[in-house]
Amino acid sequence: MFERNDFNDLSTIPWIHTTFSSRESKISWSIVSNAAQRSNKTITAEDAKSTAVNKSLKTLIKVQEQRECRVTATAPPTTTQAPPTKQATPLFHPGSLSVNLGETYDYVSQHINSYFSSLTKPGPDVAQPMSSRPETPRTEPSFSLGKGLGSYWSYSPPSVQGFIGSYITPLVPRFRTEPKSTSVEADEAASDDAEGKETVQSEDQERARRLLLQREKIVARVSVDNRTRALVQALRRASDVRLYIRRVEDLSLHLLEFPETRSVAVKERVIPCLLRLRQAGDVCLQVAVRQALALLGFTEPVRKRGVRILSIDGGGTRGLLALQTLRRLQEVSGKPVHQLFDYICGVSTGAILGFMLGILQIPLKDCEDLYRTLSSDVFKQNLIVGTVKMSWSHAFYDSQIWEKVLKEKMGSELLIQTARHPHCPKVAAVSTVVNHHPPVKAFVFRNYSLPVGVRSHYRGSCRHRLWEAIRASSAAPGYFQEFALGHDLHQDGGMLINNPTALAIHECQCLWPDVPLQCVVSLGTGRFQTAGRTSVSYTSLKTKLSHVISSATDTEEVHTMLDALLPPNTYFRFNPYMSEDVALDESRGEKLEQLQAEGLQYLERNQEKLQRAVSELSRDKSSTQRLSEWLADCSAYSEIQSFPFYYV
Repeated sequence: MFERNDFNDLSTIPWIHTTFSSRESKISWSIVSNAAQRSNKTITAEDAKSTAVNKSLKTLIKVQEQRECRVTATAPPTTTQAPPTKQATPLFHPGSLSVNLGETYDYVSQHINSYFSSLTKPGPDVAQPMSSRPETPRTEPSFSLGKGLGSYWSYSPPSVQGFIGSYITPLVPRFRTEPKSTSVEADEAASDDAEGKETVQSEDQERARRLLLQREKIVARVSVDNRTRALVQALRRASDVRLYIRRVEDLSLHLLEFPETRSVAVKERVIPCLLRLRQAGDVCLQVAVRQALALLGFTEPVRKRGVRILSIDGGGTRGLLALQTLRRLQEVSGKPVHQLFDYICGVSTGAILGFMLGILQIPLKDCEDLYRTLSSDVFKQNLIVGTVKMSWSHAFYDSQIWEKVLKEKMGSELLIQTARHPHCPKVAAVSTVVNHHPPVKAFVFRNYSLPVGVRSHYRGSCRHRLWEAIRASSAAPGYFQEFALGHDLHQDGGMLINNPTALAIHECQCLWPDVPLQCVVSLGTGRFQTAGRTSVSYTSLKTKLSHVISSATDTEEVHTMLDALLPPNTYFRFNPYMSEDVALDESRGEKLEQLQAEGLQYLERNQEKLQRAVSELSRDKSSTQRLSEWLADCSAYSEIQSFPFYYV
């Protein structure tokens, strides 16, 4: 590329010294004159010589113009001039430059020669006027304007602009951008508009659907509440025992289907009405009233000084140890288990024992025989078949057989229907729901309803069947399949809470918030401690998994905390030591006999502790408690008497 300093002296450009015709000389010199006039006014000391040359150039131009005018005036108009001879020398030669720029000079010379060739070579059809006077040789002026090539950028003559443009244009890179098609833009705009309209339309439809569902829920809730009020009013207007029984049962079915409407029934003061009906001598009416009161969350006062709780851990066939402890408690106290406790809670095998002793109220001897039968019938499987089932359904034993046995032994009665029995304690079974977002949650199967306005930390329900509660609470991973119940997937409760004592205390505080704890009995299913130690450097994968399972099913940490927090002579824990680790599915007779023998030895060593537990369980209410309860009964009786009772 040429620099500005390469063209400071215009005398070095050969085309200034080239001989032109009169017309071409006039154009060339006028260009030079314009260039000199439009130059910068600031003249340095180095350009002084160039300024003098410019003045001489102006004088020379004027003389040349006068001479051409005289020649034009004297020449005849009809005379044609012969075409000029071709110049022998080229218009531009790069060798005249003082600096050799190689291929760049060749490129520039090609543009300059092509430009001035078009000016000096007329077309073949154009006639040139001939001058009558012979041409006189002219001496080409030698001058230097001291200007660079950039001085000619601002000139208006198209010839100079064309020359500069023809030189600069190939040197400027071209950035071509392909414009988008108008049709494509229109299609995209149309598609965007269509998508926007569809989005707005879908949002409007979704909003309308939600509003419609909300309206339907509101209408349904209003209709349900109105139905509840109508049932309560119909119960008050009844005048016959059979009609009372029918109205109470209708109310119970309604509350069972719509539990959220219990608050409406309570506001309608249905509980005093039901308590008034409970004074009737009809047994069927009393049974129906007890179930309705349980659905409404009404809780009977405790029979002793405080709340008495029985908690049974999970452990498979090792539940025989808990049965032995309960038998000894019954022998010492002289009362059955369901009369010794107000609340019974169990996990897995503990749930089975709690339901058999608290709800079904089976004698301990029959309960032990039934327990052994269940163990021998269920925990019986061929090794090959069990391995195949384990790989297929993640369960070694047949879950269908287990469900069939539970349906036969436990029955299909609803949990809340067990409240019909007059001496049935509050019973609960704990399972683990595993299909919700982590962490896993405990689920409580209750045979009672919490009072209106009271919420427990644990989810639960009283609207499932007995066998379903046992099946869900005993679905130990690897032994039985998971149990789907409604929208929940249940596994063994021991996965999360293998010692449910703390859960039982929390539930009792929800049921009897103002009643203190009288006695808490926690029964374990045996513990085994290994004598050896593992390597200090590392542990195997099997050991790691064993530690995870042990920590998840640990029961002694809960015992340690409760023993430190509860008052003295309130909490009693019985958990015998085992000489060997007995599996959950152990069904061999000799192993079970050995397990029971170790349990008896443990109870003999803790006979004094057992006596203290029975003593706490048997303590009656104090005089102050009796007086306060009598006053409460009097106020309740006066309220009950305000309701008419047309019993005949």
